[in-house]
Amino acid sequence: MNIEQIAGRMRRECLAADGAQLIFNDFQKALPALRQSKLYELFRKMPKGRLMHAHIEATFDLRYVLSLALSCPDTYVFTEPETPEFRYLQVAHKAWFEGGTIPAGWENLQQAVAARPELKDEIFEACTASIEMIDENIWPKFEAIFDRYKALNNYKPFFIKLYTKVLCEMAEEGVMGVDFRYISQTIFDEDGRRLSHDDYVDLVKEINAAVQEKYPWFKVRLIYSYYKGVPAETVPDRLEYARHLCQKYPDVVIGYDMVGDEACGKDLNYYADVLRDAGVPVIMHAGESVDPANNNIELALKLGINRLGHGLNLFQHPEVEPKVKAAGVMLEVCPLSNQLLGYIPDLRNHPAGGYIKRGLNVTLNSDDCAIFDTAYLTDDLLAAYLCWDLNIADLKRCLLNSLQGDPALTSFFESQWASFENSL
Repeated sequence: MNIEQIAGRMRRECLAADGAQLIFNDFQKALPALRQSKLYELFRKMPKGRLMHAHIEATFDLRYVLSLALSCPDTYVFTEPETPEFRYLQVAHKAWFEGGTIPAGWENLQQAVAARPELKDEIFEACTASIEMIDENIWPKFEAIFDRYKALNNYKPFFIKLYTKVLCEMAEEGVMGVDFRYISQTIFDEDGRRLSHDDYVDLVKEINAAVQEKYPWFKVRLIYSYYKGVPAETVPDRLEYARHLCQKYPDVVIGYDMVGDEACGKDLNYYADVLRDAGVPVIMHAGESVDPANNNIELALKLGINRLGHGLNLFQHPEVEPKVKAAGVMLEVCPLSNQLLGYIPDLRNHPAGGYIKRGLNVTLNSDDCAIFDTAYLTDDLLAAYLCWDLNIADLKRCLLNSLQGDPALTSFFESQWASFENSL
């Protein structure tokens, strides 16, 4: 039997099992059972190509984040009702606070968990997303998650451990590299000193170099990002940072993006004047929506982009799809993110299966895997295979798309793929 036959038989077994409807309507809840299947084992072993769409702060394993926090006597948790400054159950290292002075409402984390052991699980739940979160306020609730643990992730000793763990685990999962979006990460050391933009990139390079000693093919690239919804006049300063970093670190910092809720009231047309002459490659979140009035994909094309973060609602603009295809624009599709943020209740209805079959330049990605409690890439690949009537050749084409024609990586991928098939 060849790989198509083997995987196809395993897929039929998964879809015939009790509770299979969860695969379509709540894939996250279906995962514990799926992870016991032979199909999951096969997908876990599959070479993955590059992960093209991930937000760095949302890939850090939250269980490990909490274990680091609980091992340190200088971490704190905010246990009072939410304020304009602090989120309920936000966690932080002491060095994050001005002068190391702990404000009112914060408790020592070790002491708080010792007194209330259930608090650890409550913090984890507050820092993860599920379908139960979906309502008209999904984006404010989702963005609040990032606030809850940024003052732990950005503590330099933790950051180094977290980042190293993520890169090594990605490589072990078969991922060959990653393009991380990052938003002006403010890393701080034990004395509360904030690292500069250049220091941040240098630190990422150091961590990547250490990981490459074991996984020499694994390369991190960064996409400097800013928020949608901000006043347009604040964008030029961010673009200046991005230009500087792209010029100083051309092999690491590869472009500029604007991220966040596309229903924020400011479409890309609002930012067009400043982005048109960005002086840096623009790699844009666009079409993360199922609102037909959202035309950010077309607006992004006018800016000359060659990659679309999500591109979900392209199906609502059939006159734009041929332009995307003709230009070879990459669609960075994130299936499980789209479900967990409420855009696609039934994964069988996700339009990306059609994009793949019509020959668009699609890659599959995980977006915010730690917040969604999913794998770096395996789970999204599996969701696409189970829900979109794809074959393994379709998935392989998406994985090859992520290599962007790089001859060395493509050759390495093909050798890994041949070994994978031969092992079946």
